[in-house]
Amino acid sequence: MITVMQFAENLSDRQAADAVRGRIDWKYLLGLPLTDSGFDHTVLSEFRFRLIADKSEGLLLDTLLDRLRSLELIKHGASTDGLNARACCGAPPQSA
Repeated sequence: MITVMQFAENLSDRQAADAVRGRIDWKYLLGLPLTDSGFDHTVLSEFRFRLIADKSEGLLLDTLLDRLRSLELIKHGASTDGLNARACCGAPPQSA
């Protein structure tokens, strides 16, 4: 979820980690207590690296889209081009 929020606000890893530490709206969305101390910004790049190394970025994207559809935040059958999502995670586009 942090990667999605980071992409939506066009933040660097360091800025996203700072947002988790200091912004009440991010803490609320992530279900964190106000006293949560956050994490080091390098965790985000390590997470993306592991996703790509395990070829799991597609699974993560599909799971996220399914959840958003179940919450009716996106419509079933709506075009959900994964290229932008893959790009925000640093993943290369999948070949057809």
